[in-house]
Amino acid sequence: MAILEVNHIEKHFGATQVLKDISFSLEQGQALSIIGSSGSGKTTLLRCLNFLERPDHGTISVGGKVIFDAADPTTQSEREIRKKRLHFGLVFQNFNLFPQYTALQNVTLARELMAKEHGGESHESILKAGRELLDQMGLADRANHYPHQLSGGQQQRVAIARALALHPDILCFDEPTSALDPELTGEVLKVIRNLADQRTTMIIVTHEMAFARDVADQVIFMDDGFIVEQGDPREVIDHPKEERTRQFLARYAEK
Repeated sequence: MAILEVNHIEKHFGATQVLKDISFSLEQGQALSIIGSSGSGKTTLLRCLNFLERPDHGTISVGGKVIFDAADPTTQSEREIRKKRLHFGLVFQNFNLFPQYTALQNVTLARELMAKEHGGESHESILKAGRELLDQMGLADRANHYPHQLSGGQQQRVAIARALALHPDILCFDEPTSALDPELTGEVLKVIRNLADQRTTMIIVTHEMAFARDVADQVIFMDDGFIVEQGDPREVIDHPKEERTRQFLARYAEK
């Protein structure tokens, strides 16, 4: 059974339709890469999955349970939306770390807040888990550093640790290397590659075609709000069937 099922999602901003009948599924332990040009709807799709935007149509299911139905208001209350966000960890393009907190505090903050609200986890266990995540990111010696004391690659690795801290079902990346200098891109891609090797369930919006081909279990190509083509990454990227996919990949290869 798929861990994630997205069915007929649509999203409008005013008169502009940004997502058009989006449907796909993702198995537990798979990595899905979403590629496409700027404005194709990739980021909006991630924001809908994380409920930073609410779809106008369609359903989202996790683990076989419908967690959002645009036709069912009971799935859309603010309290319900806060709970649903726990299914998805989101790593943004621009890190979005709190500048007044250390790396460790950024990683543990959400878990500390949940412990205060619901109880059941000690401050010491939260700190221990946070340090273990930073160690996993290769940042054990940066736990007490503030964001301005970290490189862009280190900040993004802290952001990945923060997204992992609440044990989401699906980890989502929105162009995780687009704000990085080329020399820092590799260290972030290495972390994501390691997560893929550990069979972390992930959705990765990326412009790194070689990375998408080598790491993803499946690839979706989006254009103008539609899913134009999806399938095995080596088929979609190396042998695309659709003309729009071929045109996009040809433009990318010319850069």
